[in-house]
Amino acid sequence: MTKALIITAVFLAGLSVFTTPATAMDRELSTEILALHWHPSTAEDARRRTLALATVEHIEANFLQWRQQLDSRVLTLERLADRVSPRWAPTMDGGFGWLIHAQVQPASARLTGFSPSLQYASDLLLNEDAAGRLARLYQVTAMEAPTLWLDLAERLSDQGVEQVSDDIRDYWQPLLNTLTETTHPPWAAHATAQAERVLTLAGTAEPDAREKLIAGLLLEEARLDWSLNRRLAAVWGLLDGLVRLTTIEQPAGPAAAFQDQLVRFADTAPRQLRQLDSDLPVVLALMQDAAGYLAAEEPSVRLAISELADAYARLALFVPDASFYLDQPVRDHIRQGISQCNADPLMVGPVPREIFEACLARVLKLLSGALESEELTGGSGPFAAQFLRREMGLVSWQRASYLDGHLNWRLQTTCEPTRWINVLEWSLLMQYLRQWILQRPVFFGSPHWQDAIEDIAGTATGLEQGRTSWIDCITGMGSERRDPILRLLARHERSHAALARALAEANEQFYSVVTRLGADINLDGGADQGTSYRPETLMVTACPESNTCGARIELPVSRALLGLFPNAYLLADQLRMGELKLCYSNVGWVEREARPARLGDDRVANYHGRLSFELVGAFVEGEQMNTVFRQRLTAGESSHYLFASSDPEMLELECTHNLAGEPIASRLPEGRPGLVPNRLTYFTSTPTTPEAELAANWDRGEEWRDWFVTGDRVELLDQEDGQILELAVQAHLGTLISRRERQLSGRLLSTLASAQSDALTAAMADIVEHSALLRRILEIHYPRILRHEDGLRALLVGDSGLLTRDRVRQLRDAGVPMAQVPTLGQERLTRLRTLWLSQPLLMRESGQSAPELDYGLEQLETLVRVTRFRPASVEPSAGQQSTE
Repeated sequence: MTKALIITAVFLAGLSVFTTPATAMDRELSTEILALHWHPSTAEDARRRTLALATVEHIEANFLQWRQQLDSRVLTLERLADRVSPRWAPTMDGGFGWLIHAQVQPASARLTGFSPSLQYASDLLLNEDAAGRLARLYQVTAMEAPTLWLDLAERLSDQGVEQVSDDIRDYWQPLLNTLTETTHPPWAAHATAQAERVLTLAGTAEPDAREKLIAGLLLEEARLDWSLNRRLAAVWGLLDGLVRLTTIEQPAGPAAAFQDQLVRFADTAPRQLRQLDSDLPVVLALMQDAAGYLAAEEPSVRLAISELADAYARLALFVPDASFYLDQPVRDHIRQGISQCNADPLMVGPVPREIFEACLARVLKLLSGALESEELTGGSGPFAAQFLRREMGLVSWQRASYLDGHLNWRLQTTCEPTRWINVLEWSLLMQYLRQWILQRPVFFGSPHWQDAIEDIAGTATGLEQGRTSWIDCITGMGSERRDPILRLLARHERSHAALARALAEANEQFYSVVTRLGADINLDGGADQGTSYRPETLMVTACPESNTCGARIELPVSRALLGLFPNAYLLADQLRMGELKLCYSNVGWVEREARPARLGDDRVANYHGRLSFELVGAFVEGEQMNTVFRQRLTAGESSHYLFASSDPEMLELECTHNLAGEPIASRLPEGRPGLVPNRLTYFTSTPTTPEAELAANWDRGEEWRDWFVTGDRVELLDQEDGQILELAVQAHLGTLISRRERQLSGRLLSTLASAQSDALTAAMADIVEHSALLRRILEIHYPRILRHEDGLRALLVGDSGLLTRDRVRQLRDAGVPMAQVPTLGQERLTRLRTLWLSQPLLMRESGQSAPELDYGLEQLETLVRVTRFRPASVEPSAGQQSTE
């Protein structure tokens, strides 16, 4: 290590999170109390109590008084935790600048560290906007608990207080009792083991050894979180641990343990991981690669950090990798400004003052004015949907001003959006600024630079205050206060209702095309489904090319008569696979008999018989008519159907309709007076015809139509059961469903501008825009809950999240009918609303600061305090400039 780095390391020793080893307190008592900080049921409460202690600068000697001091601060911390829960503030969240800088300068970045310090925690209690920074201290507090409570014991002892250990135990006893009542053996064992590690950590001073111990703590915590289904907490914990391992000389051993654990996590069913976040399998793979680089015989720190930066980009920024943002041309002026800070590599000795201050001036100029540009924060319009889609193709922090403006426009409020700075650039520049200043901190002590830094801090503070005020304005007044997310959810629900209507109309349109009027078939049902469909406009007609004995009458059907068709044929008819047909054939007279027509004239006769005919049910497919059933009906009463010659051949005729009008030769009896000619001519006649009989008795008279239904005096000649057709119906239903789903999904997934005239495509576009806007507003105003709350993240970026075109595509591929999409989307919206309303009101109505902003403020505060209060005699005698 160079002399400059050694001096800087010594200089930074005062910033260490962990200071004095615990040696005075009773070890058994310490382990028991420390375990409270790691048991899932008590960890947050225990850490809050210890953090409260860290904020007390002057402790009262009386037990009741110092306990009241802590209790008062605990209440404040509880209230601030409503804005940012400690569960949403892992140490590495916000460290984007550290990761990016460490890719170029791993050794330099190592010296600055990325853990927040408890040193100035008391000041944060006075700042409502410091909730995120305080939440970041909870985990640090758990690791430094031995030192903090030992310090309390020593301060009380110095003031003459006796039985300090008993007083401290009395303070913890209520929480210890809670743990006893709710203990779970595996958790208790984990908590005790973690407490032992913390005690070991408190007695360790060597930096690399400490980082290994912390990494071990984080690894065990990640295992517990994963087992408790707190997947995001586990992933962030492993990311934190791996980043720490990049800062030590020999990371191979610990890194191998991380790699093994990541492999086991990744072995979880990919579908489960994607339900939480569709990118989670990729994030685990990136971290696994990083662990592999660190576990190698010759660790590649830069490659590992690069993988971790990409994992961070997916976890926190929702982009594929860090380069997605860093390589954008709009950052050229920032890259150029930083690159000018690189001194000549051939230069020997410390950075000259003129180079130091020239670079410092450029970085501060970027921080003070260049981060509010339209390229880095978004413009002020226009706010139409097509412009929103373009804007949302970029990183949310880069379009924050536009997103706020669009939301303001969409909600039709009169609130003035806050003036944003790009918090990613701010974080990156603050990391670079800290690295640069720590080369020659003596040059930074002038009031000029101190004032410039305080102005930059004021800009960040003003951003947070303005953002909070804007959300408060959007939320509204009185009893109808609704935060921006609730307002967007209400609009999103209306867009789902519109999508449901558009889909229903599209479904009905498709249905009307592929089915007949009056159809009731469910296209998604099976071929065995019942149906009440009857083509009542159908008439019974004469069968083509059949003997109908002159009948051509069309007879009405009934629903009961149509019920003679097996179910499969009724389904097939309404699906337009063919057409039902009813006809009559083989019409004729049966049980015929001849009776004398004239007394004494045996040449003519009256013929009587019963009408018989067949009713044929058929299914016509194209040119082919397939018989489904045939039934023969014979009239119950005999009818006089013919007057004709008494020729035996006449009695043999079943059908005589073509004989009417033919003459019949006859003679009068012998011996009659010759008043008339001896020859008399008769004409054949048909007193009734089959057609007349059908007309008289089909639906009235004897009501033959009902005979076919009841089976009375009807003979069944042929009957198909429809099983073969049922298979064809099932196949056809499948074809129709596939065609319908392709048509509907194609319209839902269309992104063509010309398709906006399609109501269904337009409704889906509105859904997509609302889903995207919801996530983007959460990203910039509620980033911590989106990054760390498993349930909410799953509904925003998981495979079963709010509707987007990708999720509609997944539903289609899974065989979910498109008609169910609005219902599924509404169910997810309802879950999101319920989850959102379960969050603290203070958080919902004030939002959360960006983790990168909190992290940058920590760097800034460190610079201000260190350079302002550093003894004048301490000045580095050598230095190495940073490069970007």
